[in-house]
Amino acid sequence: VIEKGKRNVEILKQNQSDPFTVENQVAIIYAGSKNLLRSVPVDKVKEFEKDYLAFLGAKHKDVLNVLKSGQLTDEAIQVLEKAAKEISHKYE
Repeated sequence: VIEKGKRNVEILKQNQSDPFTVENQVAIIYAGSKNLLRSVPVDKVKEFEKDYLAFLGAKHKDVLNVLKSGQLTDEAIQVLEKAAKEISHKYE
């Protein structure tokens, strides 16, 4: 539980001059809240975040647009979870 909390704190940190878009915030907070980063070391969370959001932007722009519209559909959830699991394996 403490490690999950540490990861979630890292997720919430943003650069003041370069804040996340709403859809990126939703995507990364969803991954953290569902414990999909459990295999990612705390000191690698920001790197994971960058890879995860870049992957979603490149391969699943449609899902980010759904999130931007204020919806969290079952399809979007499946994509977010699959992408987070796929990217997190890189950090095991």
